[in-house]
Amino acid sequence: VPPTRESIERAIQHANERLDVHGILVFYPIENLDSGDDNGGNGSARGPYKCQSTGVYYKSMDDYFRDMVSPEKDVEGYRRKGLRMRKPEDGHDDAVFTAPEDLCPIYPCTALAVFRILESFQLSLNAKTESPQRLFEGKTMTIINRSEVLGLPLATMLSNQGASVYSIDINSILQFMPVGEVRIRREQATKTMEECVRQSSAVITGVPSQSFRVPTEWISENATLINVATESNFEEDEVAELPGVTYVPHVGRVTVAALEHNLCLLHQNYHRDKSK
Repeated sequence: VPPTRESIERAIQHANERLDVHGILVFYPIENLDSGDDNGGNGSARGPYKCQSTGVYYKSMDDYFRDMVSPEKDVEGYRRKGLRMRKPEDGHDDAVFTAPEDLCPIYPCTALAVFRILESFQLSLNAKTESPQRLFEGKTMTIINRSEVLGLPLATMLSNQGASVYSIDINSILQFMPVGEVRIRREQATKTMEECVRQSSAVITGVPSQSFRVPTEWISENATLINVATESNFEEDEVAELPGVTYVPHVGRVTVAALEHNLCLLHQNYHRDKSK
């Protein structure tokens, strides 16, 4: 496919219409726009494209192509209905985030991979004790990333299973609270990343920076650490010496398995719809 907008649009639409295609995966980045040209040269931080799912304006055309993929064939889980949030940044102290209610919900592959890893560790612990009603009931976790690929859906999935989750990005700290429906609260400006990490039994990082590291002295005993970034966000030699700490340096293979899992669910949903 030639790297032009029109060619990519036609390719995605053709895949949407094909009955023998059950999942579509678009590799990013494809194309970036110069926001200065599309905003009249005013230097506005708002991009030229308004995402249908979130209402956020993006500078990248990647989100435009993502929104072209039919939700019924979205193997990455970006276009599934139900993943909606009224953000605290929009002027509200709290926000409500509801999980999908599809017969077989599709979650973003990276977030699903991390969830399954944490699930496997927790199921092993629960086998030795009385199992709680929800998998992560009473647990506190920190995710240093709030992307639609990882941090946002993962925080929602963990909260749905009883965890209290600190969601950290460069601008703010939010807390996903498991009180019936998942509610999101903006933390006070005095709340620090160090406090969040020290309170957490699991810390998940996805910071694309060679210089960022979670200080080892913040990490509690018996914590689970999962690195999703290309470069490790932990001092690997140091965390290896911490009592009871489990460190997962990468999640790539599990992410591939999550992608295959999603494709199987899309195929199952397709045939279930056809049988009605």
